[in-house]
Amino acid sequence: MSSPINPNLLAKTDVLAARFAPREPFRHIVIDDFFSPDYAAQLLDQFPPFERGNARNEAGELGNKSTVERIRGLGAAYAALDDLVQSREFLDLISRITGIDSLLYDPWYFGGGTHENRQGQDLDAHVDFNRHPVNRWHRRLNLIVYLNHEWQDDWGGSLQLHSDPRSADDRVITITPRFNRAVIFETTETSWHGFPRIALPEDRQTLARKS
Repeated sequence: MSSPINPNLLAKTDVLAARFAPREPFRHIVIDDFFSPDYAAQLLDQFPPFERGNARNEAGELGNKSTVERIRGLGAAYAALDDLVQSREFLDLISRITGIDSLLYDPWYFGGGTHENRQGQDLDAHVDFNRHPVNRWHRRLNLIVYLNHEWQDDWGGSLQLHSDPRSADDRVITITPRFNRAVIFETTETSWHGFPRIALPEDRQTLARKS
C-alpha cells in the first residue's frame, strides 16, 4: 500500500517547519489535506459506531462522547494508520516539521484513538498529562486529524488554543474541524486547549465532531 500521507506534504517539510516554529499562543500547525483523499474517505467509512466506543457514563447511559483507543481492530484503514504512525518514516517526518527529535510511537494510544463528540459536548480548556502513565515517557506532541465533512465555528466544537484561560489577557486561536485537516501542537505545561459546547442547529442535529 502506498503511503496514506498526501504526497504534496512530503515535498514541503521545510515550509511546514517554518510555520510550526513561531506560532502563538504556543507552537502548532494546521495542515489541510493531510492524508490522500481516498485514504481519508476510508477512515471516515470505517469510523467506529458511537456505541462501540467508551461512550457510557457511570449510570450506564450513552453520553455525548465516544472514544476508541485500540484503533487497529477498526478496519483495514485503521490498521494501516497504526502501521503508519509507528513507522520510522512517519516519525521522522513529524520530527522534521516540529524540530523535536527521537519521537516515539505510543502503542497504548493513551488519550488518543478515535474521538466522536455529539450535541451538548464540550471540553474545558486544559493541559494534557506530560508523562506517560505506563512507562513515564515525556509526552511531546498532539496530532489530531478531523474527519467530519461540514462544520461551522458558531456550532461550537472548534478547537481553541489558549495562552492562559485563567487570565483576562488570554489569547485564543480558533481552528475549525474540517475534513482531513490535521492539527499538530506541542504538549507543555502551558499548552491550554479545549472546545466550546456543541450547539447544532435543528437541521444538523445528527452531525458529530469526529477525529
